[in-house]
Amino acid sequence: MNQRLEVGSDVAAVLRPEEAARLEELRALVPLRCSVCGEWIEPVLSLPASVSISEDGDTVIAEFAHASCAPSRADLARLVILAQAQPQGIAYRQARHPEAGAVLLWERQLDIRVRGLESGELCLYLDSEWWDGFHLALADEPVRLLTRWRLEPEGADLVLRRDASTVERFHAGIDEAPPGWLEALRESGFCLLIVGAQLRLDEPGAEAIQRAIRADHALLGLVEFDDG
Repeated sequence: MNQRLEVGSDVAAVLRPEEAARLEELRALVPLRCSVCGEWIEPVLSLPASVSISEDGDTVIAEFAHASCAPSRADLARLVILAQAQPQGIAYRQARHPEAGAVLLWERQLDIRVRGLESGELCLYLDSEWWDGFHLALADEPVRLLTRWRLEPEGADLVLRRDASTVERFHAGIDEAPPGWLEALRESGFCLLIVGAQLRLDEPGAEAIQRAIRADHALLGLVEFDDG
């Protein structure tokens, strides 16, 4: 437990490490609205705060409170079970586009949104602080090249790295790639990455993906493939 931010064990069970770290950063850096009393939790004060999460339709809401107003808890019985069964919390799909070539799409299966910020709601997994260089869809510009990122094979897996850090591991991404996908990737040397929330990759067709991109629920980038 951070001295300034209480994170209950049931909350921690559904957070990825970078998400937990970002919540602690928000507590330390920006004013946060207490979800109970409505007063601001100022970053300069050492008063302890708590963070709780609850379901709201298709999303999971993270809200801060003064620790004296409410303890950290999770109203997520169904999602805690999901998180324990799938600790990675990521679904992905490999596809081929007639112009873009190899495409890799993935989504955080728990769409966690932070409320109580002055700047509005924040999609925690798609926080730009983490996805440096990724961007929303551009109307009149091509997808930008990600200079600090690379996609690499590692055994049967595909691994996305930023500098020396492993960001995502796509299990069996090599062994289970659809026909022609690896050939297109190796021929061009680049892969179009689409990371989002509510992409609904389990549904057939591209309609849900297009809706998510138009609604700014997805970030894009072009990454170099390093085949060693």
